[in-house]
Amino acid sequence: MQHDQITQQLNALDFSAHDATVYVALLELAPCRVGPIITKIGLHRNVVYTSLTHLVARKLVSEKLVNGRKEFALASPTVLTAEFEQKTAHARQLATQLEQLIQYGAQEITIHQGNTEYLSLLMSVIKSMPAGSKKYVLGTGGAEFMEQTMLPIWKPYHAVASAQQLQIQMIGYEPQRAAMEDVLKKENMYQVRYLPANLENPAGLHIYPEVDTVLNIIYSTVQQPVTAIKIRNAALVQGYLNLFNNLWQMGKE
Repeated sequence: MQHDQITQQLNALDFSAHDATVYVALLELAPCRVGPIITKIGLHRNVVYTSLTHLVARKLVSEKLVNGRKEFALASPTVLTAEFEQKTAHARQLATQLEQLIQYGAQEITIHQGNTEYLSLLMSVIKSMPAGSKKYVLGTGGAEFMEQTMLPIWKPYHAVASAQQLQIQMIGYEPQRAAMEDVLKKENMYQVRYLPANLENPAGLHIYPEVDTVLNIIYSTVQQPVTAIKIRNAALVQGYLNLFNNLWQMGKE
């Protein structure tokens, strides 16, 4: 990799322009004193010393006294990986703390349209849930919805669902039984019951109790893309879950 490419990569890893320049110079010169670095890159002595101080503090560069003068060398590049793994761990810990502090009493509503947005929404909600959670689906859509939306996103959606060990309890409609069972038998995460045909409608609900979220899905057709209305409201979710459980008792396996 050329030095300018390395410099760009270092900039992307939170190196300042001067720090990256000094670090790359050390690739050729280290171990060395500060003089050769200044000569090579042409920056002011104070600027070079400041960057060396930054790099030593990040444990990316080591320093030692040789005949009473400081000499600098590069530390193992694996320090970079360790540094960002530690930052990631801190970020996750902070995010958890912030989640506990944020007040979710206010209702949150967003609208997502089209297969790409719909898939992104489904995956983001699933990933936010604890592993092994359960999702409740009331209404499965007909042949058009399956052809226009579900089949195109089937593999990436179920890959994420499987990774999260998601369990799906679903209520469909009798006219869809044959088609749905043929598709769902490929996955082992579904438990399905069916309601009479006269209850079918062009929309459905996805209920996620663990994250206080419900998705109101307006099924896609040849003429219109799928639309999902995401609502985060604990009371609404509980109400829909109660409705689901009542209808579940009416359904047939």
